[in-house]
Amino acid sequence: METNHKPHTPAVKTTPTIADWIFILIVLAILSLVANLGHSAYLEAMHTENSKKNGEAIAAWLTEIGTNRFKKNFDQQACAGGKAPVKPPEVDADGDGEPDVNTEPVAGTWGACFQHMVTDTDLKDLANPFFNEPPKFIAACNPDDESLMGSIVLEKMVATPPGSAVPVINSQLVDSDAIDQKMQLRVSICDKGSYAIKIAEFEF
Repeated sequence: METNHKPHTPAVKTTPTIADWIFILIVLAILSLVANLGHSAYLEAMHTENSKKNGEAIAAWLTEIGTNRFKKNFDQQACAGGKAPVKPPEVDADGDGEPDVNTEPVAGTWGACFQHMVTDTDLKDLANPFFNEPPKFIAACNPDDESLMGSIVLEKMVATPPGSAVPVINSQLVDSDAIDQKMQLRVSICDKGSYAIKIAEFEF
């Protein structure tokens, strides 16, 4: 008489082993890292976009001012055109025999217009999104300097004589520059890598 014997099947272990837990933790760590990197990249991209909006706002304001600042009824006199800079007389207020250094911007210069722009207009509320502070106006962006992210570059563009190898010379618009004549300006911003992004070129 034959007896049926069922083959013995070893029990399958269903709980995770130490190796399984290590693998799961590695996967979770990788997913977390990818998520954090993605979030950081998104924030940096948004900061750059908001910095570009700052540059666009400045370019729009200066463009609008540029179309009106030579008119007689122009009400923002700090940026008015047609009037050459007039340096105030030197005064020796402290009686030391030396004229005092004038720290106030001279009328008819970019310094007076700039002070008006950043204190008396809606542009006074601009903020550098990278550092949540007022944006700096600098001479040039520099990838080696991370503190320049979100900064703004204002340049004057001066045409060279016909036949010159370089048609236009760009230089920083500084406080002492006269604004009595029409000017060609360019606005740029520094991105997340402190590289320059040109926003606009226009007549002021």
